[in-house]
Amino acid sequence: MKSFPSWGLLGLMVAALPVGEARAQLGDSPEVARGITVVNRQRPDFDPLGVRLGGFRLNGAVEAGPGWDSNIFGRRRNVVSDGFVEERGNLSLRSDWTTHAAGISANSVNRQYFSESRQDWNDWDLGGFGRYDFSADTALQAAYRHYRAHLDVYNFDVQSAGIVQPVAYNSDEVSVVGNTRLNRLGLIAQGVYRTFDFEDTVIRNTLTPVSQNSFNTAIGAVGGSYSLAPGRNITTIVRVQDIKYTDNISSRRDSFTWEALAGFDYDFDGVWQARVALGWRQREYSGPNLKTLEGPAVEAAVTYAPTQLTTARFRLTRTIEESIRQDAVSYQRTQIGLTLDHEYLRNVLLQADLLYDRREYESPNQTASDGVLTLTARYLLNRNATVVASYGYRRRIEATGGFQEFDRNLLQLRLRLAI
Repeated sequence: MKSFPSWGLLGLMVAALPVGEARAQLGDSPEVARGITVVNRQRPDFDPLGVRLGGFRLNGAVEAGPGWDSNIFGRRRNVVSDGFVEERGNLSLRSDWTTHAAGISANSVNRQYFSESRQDWNDWDLGGFGRYDFSADTALQAAYRHYRAHLDVYNFDVQSAGIVQPVAYNSDEVSVVGNTRLNRLGLIAQGVYRTFDFEDTVIRNTLTPVSQNSFNTAIGAVGGSYSLAPGRNITTIVRVQDIKYTDNISSRRDSFTWEALAGFDYDFDGVWQARVALGWRQREYSGPNLKTLEGPAVEAAVTYAPTQLTTARFRLTRTIEESIRQDAVSYQRTQIGLTLDHEYLRNVLLQADLLYDRREYESPNQTASDGVLTLTARYLLNRNATVVASYGYRRRIEATGGFQEFDRNLLQLRLRLAI
């Protein structure tokens, strides 16, 4: 379920911390090197080699396959199911230089339903970046990316707005980030400007003016970290965000947000690792009748690697998101997730992901909670071919305001080909 806008809090803190190079691989050592998990472990017999183009490396993949959706509208009554075909693709060209870096990449995910063609969607993004290294500890990076994406029809905001098909939008993002290190002290600063342009939707020959929800946002952040020991850091971050709607009718929804968080990034023993940041967030609106939205800000991630073959990852975030509803502006969102990765065989990877997603609106006073379970199996045939099978289950656990709870099952089978 897509949301906007909350980006980069943990990424900012991570970028300010010392980075260690993981050298050990499974089989090279009786123990897993710190930071190496089932997800990021190299597999020399099955990892795609890519294509060397001078000082650059080209990587890419395509995958496609059928699927089945048991409840495409997210309803309790008048349930409609349908089959579909989904295609995915990605392509990246990145430098292999010893200093500085540059690259471009593109991604695409498309789905076509057999009967309900109004539910088809096409998401893609394209962009690039460049990084200039002043020294081993100081760098400046700039990036640009264009997105074509959508909000799913079972998204609570979409349902609350009375829309029964995906809500498409275009987005442009420009970011600049600089980081440096002074002995034990790491510093980082980032600026982001992003646009969200929604497309109007026609439902039963009636135009739904979703474009009134289009807005632009500017974000500035500064962060720091202090290294107590290798892999053990204290972190802080302060961020401000300005949101302005492009439609004059919606200008009362303009807002200014500030937040401050402090925490730690700690490798306890190579088995347990945690990254936690706690603080406070406050959003004030231009409209005199809109109540200030404030509350705790939380970013937490815990990794547990009890064996070489199993990794558990816990995550918790609490953010403020924008809504496309006309009767609501923003809501506080809490997400709690647990992901289990297991290497059943060297070329058979299993994953289970459990997510609890809760939205809290103040005006009107409403809540909605979803539970999502996703099971995925990847069979690596060779360096270039992988079979991916997945099952997803979504349940609307509770919802106020007269909105119905529902269940949804999603089955997919895809073949992935990579270079």
